[in-house]
Amino acid sequence: MHPIALRQRLEIMLGFTGFFTAIALLGAIAGIIQGETGLGPSLVLLVCAALFLITYRKWRRLADPAPTTTTTQG
Repeated sequence: MHPIALRQRLEIMLGFTGFFTAIALLGAIAGIIQGETGLGPSLVLLVCAALFLITYRKWRRLADPAPTTTTTQG
């Protein structure tokens, strides 16, 4: 796959996972405030946040390739 196409797909994935992570966070906070058990919403939030971070790390790796070291002759 072309690197630009992969980067664009990762950006779309970041948008989806970011949105659902925010919704899961709001749901977990609302459940805690209302005094409900929070295991289910917390697990959903954990999975969403993990997917977001994995996607973000891969996107950053493609966006900023490692700098190459050059030697200068002095």
